[in-house]
Amino acid sequence: MESLLAVDNLSTHFYTQDGLVKAVNGVSYRVAKGETIALVGESGCGKTVSALSILRLVKEPPGKIVAGNVTFEDVDLLKVSNSEMRRVRGAKIAMVFQEPMTSLNPVLTIGRQVSETLELHRHMGRQEALRETIKLLGVVGIPQAERRVKDYPHHFSGGMRQRVMIAMAIACRPRVLIADEPTTALDATIQAQLLELIRSITLELGNSVILITHNLGIVARYAQRVYVMYAGRIVEHGPAQMIYDKPRHPYTVGLLASVPRLDESRKTRLMSIKGQPPDLIYPPPGCAFKPRCSYGTQCQDESPDLVEVAPGHYCSCQLAQQETLPW
Repeated sequence: MESLLAVDNLSTHFYTQDGLVKAVNGVSYRVAKGETIALVGESGCGKTVSALSILRLVKEPPGKIVAGNVTFEDVDLLKVSNSEMRRVRGAKIAMVFQEPMTSLNPVLTIGRQVSETLELHRHMGRQEALRETIKLLGVVGIPQAERRVKDYPHHFSGGMRQRVMIAMAIACRPRVLIADEPTTALDATIQAQLLELIRSITLELGNSVILITHNLGIVARYAQRVYVMYAGRIVEHGPAQMIYDKPRHPYTVGLLASVPRLDESRKTRLMSIKGQPPDLIYPPPGCAFKPRCSYGTQCQDESPDLVEVAPGHYCSCQLAQQETLPW
């Protein structure tokens, strides 16, 4: 399948007073046209930084994209000028940010913030952009959109602000939509509504989605392929069904074991992954997950490469190539 967006060996580092933080360290993944992929992992594993790197939104200093390629429509986005990059952001690749209250401007009305995108990228006049904004707010499920375009972000609930962010992201019908933890801090009902909204919109527009989350429960429903990140690297990736049926990396096993299942007894205890994610200034030698892995005593002190353990299924674990997995 031809890739619409290709990320190759992307590395983004942060130069801090305490030392060098390799937040993204040699990450590669592909997104095909009309496909939804998921980047999953604990907080701090590099998911959001990798997405911000695609759009070149990493603040310099302290951050810097030090290596890699991001190819979109046969153009490397890391090599184009700033003015060319501004024509891509919002128009061709859009992002729904994690926290809408800090992403929306508190002193501008909702209508102005959405219509600004339409005026800039679709070259609409002020009134035409306002009419289109009202339509977009209606599409994302905001009632009385004609009146609410005059409201400010603090007049909206968390779920409604996230809907506004989705409206801004789809305003220019981008080819790739990056959804960074789009349901954080929302209750389960609103989470489901927003995820179904994103799904229906992407099906209608035919665009691709990068879903960033730590929740493997929602990934099963919405993603075709899954990339599991840990300590700035991809440690396992493959078709979603394959990842769920036979996870090969002990970190993926731990993530799946921490998700409630309807087909198990109510008395079944959820598992947790012991320990804490590593300090990326002083990472452990070899496999970064080894200090937290119940089976790490069997591994050599070397960093494992991503190896194809089944057709289309890749894993960076020395034990993953065994026929009988210890877990």
